[in-house]
Amino acid sequence: MIIIKGNNPRKIDKIWELVKKDHTGKKIAIIGYPGAIPHNFIRAKQMPAYETMTKQNTLDNLTRFLRETKDRFEAIIFYIDCESHLIESIKEVTKSYEEQFILTVYDEKVYEQVVNGE
Repeated sequence: MIIIKGNNPRKIDKIWELVKKDHTGKKIAIIGYPGAIPHNFIRAKQMPAYETMTKQNTLDNLTRFLRETKDRFEAIIFYIDCESHLIESIKEVTKSYEEQFILTVYDEKVYEQVVNGE
């Protein structure tokens, strides 16, 4: 899992920089909260976007999404700017899946930092 931490509201640019090295964009999904995904950017890259997350049930939403989309994507971007305390729980949820995962984490002390979270 690649983790992009920081308070940069345009983390999507860094995400695409990482994703395009290994993927064409056709088998990549992005999941986030309603209204939080930058649709103009995503539409240009032709990635399916799912705004099915709720802040109250983040882990349950991720678990259900992964179960329903198993083996459909090469990479999944969790564009959720979650709190740092959720990182380990999200890693636990994703550990049995083959897909590459990219997670955004909000950190007010850092503008933008890429961390290999594996």
